Amino acid sequence: VMTMSLVTVSAGAKDFTDNSKLTYKEAVDVISDIGVVDGYTDGSFNPQNELTRGAAAKIICNLILGPTTAEALSADTAPYSDVPTTNTFAGYIAYCQQQGIISGYADGTFRPAASLTGYAFMKMLLGALGYDSEIEGFTGSNWSIQVGKLALGIDLDDGYNGSFSGVKAVNREEACLFAFNTLKATMVEYDSKITANVNGAEVTIGNSKAIEVERNSGKDYTGNNESSDKKDSCGTQQFCEKYFSKLKAEDDTDDFGRPATKWVYDGDKVGTYADAADKVYVVADAEKSLATLMTDSDYLDYSKSDIEKNAAVYYNGLELDEDDGYAGVSSETKLAGKGDIIEVFENSDNNAETIVIRSYTFAKIDDVDDDLSSTLKNKGASVGIDLVDIDGDTIDTYYDDHDDGDKVLNGFSEDTYTKGTAIAIAVSADDGKTIIDS
Repeated sequence: VMTMSLVTVSAGAKDFTDNSKLTYKEAVDVISDIGVVDGYTDGSFNPQNELTRGAAAKIICNLILGPTTAEALSADTAPYSDVPTTNTFAGYIAYCQQQGIISGYADGTFRPAASLTGYAFMKMLLGALGYDSEIEGFTGSNWSIQVGKLALGIDLDDGYNGSFSGVKAVNREEACLFAFNTLKATMVEYDSKITANVNGAEVTIGNSKAIEVERNSGKDYTGNNESSDKKDSCGTQQFCEKYFSKLKAEDDTDDFGRPATKWVYDGDKVGTYADAADKVYVVADAEKSLATLMTDSDYLDYSKSDIEKNAAVYYNGLELDEDDGYAGVSSETKLAGKGDIIEVFENSDNNAETIVIRSYTFAKIDDVDDDLSSTLKNKGASVGIDLVDIDGDTIDTYYDDHDDGDKVLNGFSEDTYTKGTAIAIAVSADDGKTIIDS
């Protein structure tokens, strides 16, 4: 059973059958698309499965060497007493050991099938970034304190849901999140790293200090030479700039109009992912105007001076203006209905700059058809989904994928969207037919 569970196959960023179970979809999509972490042979990702120590070594090698080179690694001799050369992860473990990224237990074992904590995995990621375990104090009884202080200080936990607990076992999607943050982190090197042989062992001595690696030329992972709120300084070298130069991030907006990041790898789009809103409010009183919902202390509680004069307002992807009979946030027009979600995105001055209203309505899946015509299959579809409204009247047929974008049921989840399922759909206010989320 253990052997079978380790057999994996690469899947496309959006192809996992259990996408609906992902908490860190952006991280999983990017990390899987560049080949660092794979899905399982049945098409699932199993985000909650605990990461093993052997699998963690494989991730580190995939990050540093690239999946193709890492896959060719082998071990001439057993790196640890419980890791024979025939072990699935022997080559990865041997490489990480040789690079000083990992260490085994006092009894000479590595325990490749055991889980590892958040601190232990972050220690490995810090090693990949260039941090020296001996110099930084990642050894001894207090190693986890030093790891946590440094790793959290460079935001390897950025985007983590809740309070990070480094003593808990890491699951697969958490590993993707930490690896994703490592891609954006800055490489380091030492200005005066000195080693000496003490009683047959190599020991690092001296007052070495990690310094950020300067970029020789080119642009950072965002493809820009200028720093901004979203970008690291272009004067230092980020991990993905060194090891994944074909991975780029671009400023974009999603289908709702939210500020977003579009990731592109080797010229192909991975996906577009909305930024986290600065404030979110679910409308309970539909009789209030957006102006009231934005400024009243019972709701979003912005002062008028904290809202940009020309703040952009979107309703299900449509930017509203005077042509739509709407005159901005000061308007008393009632836009948001009960249950609608208002998201506010602030600029660097903490003023509301973009306001997005997401509105959903009910639909039911009347039928799911996986026996499609060759014409539909050639257009990318593998499943057809017939939708009806709450009264049973036909809405239309949508697909899991389709060359014609307005025929796609965005948000479709193969493992939960079965016949008879009631779903909430957000229909584009721009054309009235495209389902931008479900």
